Amino acid sequence: MVRTFIAVEPSDEIKAALAAAGHSLQGTPARITAVQAPLMHITLRFLGEVSESQIPPITAALQGIRASPYQITVSGAGVFGRPPRVIKAEIADDGATADLARQIDALLLPLGIAKDPKPFSPHLTIARVRDYSPALLPRIAALKQQPSFGTCTIGEVVFKKSTLTPSGPIYETIAGVKL
Repeated sequence: MVRTFIAVEPSDEIKAALAAAGHSLQGTPARITAVQAPLMHITLRFLGEVSESQIPPITAALQGIRASPYQITVSGAGVFGRPPRVIKAEIADDGATADLARQIDALLLPLGIAKDPKPFSPHLTIARVRDYSPALLPRIAALKQQPSFGTCTIGEVVFKKSTLTPSGPIYETIAGVKL
């Protein structure tokens, strides 16, 4: 079994800006884990564990993606959970990332991969909160005021393998589809 997901990746400049934002959240009693720049991505579909035999059909299905390159702007911040468990950057893209996610769901359905029941929310994870402290709130509020972490063109969808290790995940690209 292989742990997998399908994603798009922002520019290295945006990743660096978000990594710096993650580090700015440290220094409070809260225990957080900032996401390292090379690991940042916008998940279109988390597949979880799939068998090795499913990888070729999934890769082939993704070749059916029909989309053009599009612009995203990354700005502000938000959270998932109460108390916050994930601190995330917001994505503005006129719905293009959500359209891609819907298209991928439709392409995977004939393979027996059901649509994700959770609503899709395009975002980039800045940090995960392991132990919450109210002292974190002013730092999150400061990130919400961030005018922009940058704008870039999304030109490829990637199918990734994720190997979990004690020092964090290791991502490997299985296949890419140019938009």
